Amino acid sequence: MQTDPQVSPIRYTARCADDVGIACYRFANPGGVPVIVVHGTFSSHEGCTGLARQLADDGMDVWSMDWRGRGDSEMPDGPFDFDTVAQVDIPAVLKLVQTETGKRSAFFVTHSGGGLIVGMWAARNPELANDSVHGLVTMAAQAHLAAERPQHRQRIAEMAQYLETIDIIPPRQLGVGSEPESAALMRQWCRWNLDGAFLGSDGFDYLPALTALNFPLLCLIAGGDHFVAPRAGCESFANAFGSTDHTVRHCSQEHGFAEDYEHGRILASTPARKEIWPLIAAWVRQRAKTA
Repeated sequence: MQTDPQVSPIRYTARCADDVGIACYRFANPGGVPVIVVHGTFSSHEGCTGLARQLADDGMDVWSMDWRGRGDSEMPDGPFDFDTVAQVDIPAVLKLVQTETGKRSAFFVTHSGGGLIVGMWAARNPELANDSVHGLVTMAAQAHLAAERPQHRQRIAEMAQYLETIDIIPPRQLGVGSEPESAALMRQWCRWNLDGAFLGSDGFDYLPALTALNFPLLCLIAGGDHFVAPRAGCESFANAFGSTDHTVRHCSQEHGFAEDYEHGRILASTPARKEIWPLIAAWVRQRAKTA
């Protein structure tokens, strides 16, 4: 079954352990390999719709989620950070997909912070993740090396100071994104990068914990992204995984791509549609043969 690009996806709600409802949109191909698409900060599932439809057109059973507080997902009563989204939203969505598809394992295709939250959940639950994640694709995902250049460190420090004064960041307030964002979540990102350490709010050290994960990994680095997800940070995150099926691609002209992709364009742009989306689809198809 191939999805009709004009047909709206089916909306589901995943109910979290703290009773927050997470909106999920299914581009249904019953019997196809489940693929969960996860957006990044200041965004929602809508930013991933083009890629989701492409994967569905290739026969995959695609589920695109909204983090809590975005799109049609519910806003929790209190503050939340990356740890919350990773440890509460992700398992709720995975359980929904497993229940509705009858499949034990799924692929995750992620952009930016979406890759971090999947990695964070998996690092704390390695046995479960190794059993239920058939593969992970990250695009422009890094946690702790965005402040290596002095100008970037100053920018992040100023951002962190501003974030101490608010709870929710309005859309476009920092010049990025279409969705409001949790200030507590972004303060955590600032702290990771200023300290050069990828630590949970409880002190859990994520990088060494990633070595226990052995599912396939495809890491796509945006060659023109020198601030949010610079190459060193993406490589550090990807290389921490214990996966033996481990591919890192630098998406730049130097490495045969159409452009030096910037942070957002690696997910959504005309060149991405032509070469990034097919690359991801081919990688998933190849590994879905053993799903």
